[in-house]
Formats: sequence, C-alpha cells, structure tokens
Amino acid sequence: MGVPTTGLKLFLSARRPRMIRAVMQVRMALGVLATLLLLTLGCANEPKSRPIPSTTPVLTTLRPELTTTTTEKVVQRMAYVVQPGDTLGKIAKGFGVTVSELMRENGKEDTILGIGETLFIPPPSDESSD
Repeated sequence: MGVPTTGLKLFLSARRPRMIRAVMQVRMALGVLATLLLLTLGCANEPKSRPIPSTTPVLTTLRPELTTTTTEKVVQRMAYVVQPGDTLGKIAKGFGVTVSELMRENGKEDTILGIGETLFIPPPSDESSD
C-alpha cells in the first residue's frame, strides 16, 4: 500500500528529495540574510567615534542673512590669587595696569585685599598692546 502505483504519484515521489533539498537551501539562505540584516542594524545603533578635526570647525548656515560675523578679539581674563604682602599697587604694576583699572575690573570700592582672594586682571589698554 505504501508503494505508489500511478505515474503521477511515482513522479512526485521521485522528485520529493530534490524539492526538500531546494526548500532547505532557501531556508538556509533566508537565515543567512536575516542574520546579516540583524548584524547591520545592530551596528547602526552603536555610537560612532568622530575623527579629531585638524582645523578649526567653521559654522555654516543655509541662511547667511541670519549669520553674525564679528572681528572683535576674544580676550581671556587672567586671574590672580592674592598672596600675603600683596597690595593693589604691586599687583597692578606687575601686570602693567593701573590700580583704578584693577579695581573697576573686580568691582572693588576700596583697596582692602584678602589673602586667597581672586582678582581678575583687566586686559592691557590698546596703547600698550600694539
């Protein structure tokens, strides 16, 4: 009873191992594609390291009318920590500024200093920097 008797059944039973093999190969190929897809998408979520720029980055905009350009120099303020025996006169002379400029820069109304107090040194005036 298990032996095929008609030609169609005999034909199908002879082709069955090839069809099974073809289906298995398709399943294998789909598995490999799915694995590659998961690996590709998984790597996309990892943070990417940025190369360190060798030049200063330049800000660009698609609307130049909104861009502000300035030619002013950026001045960094120096800080000085008051030591025992310091006076505003000594500090000002040491940095090439006047006592009044030093007081104005630090918002001081008198010349009393505290040891450990931080004073910000004003930038030199334009005449002395050229």
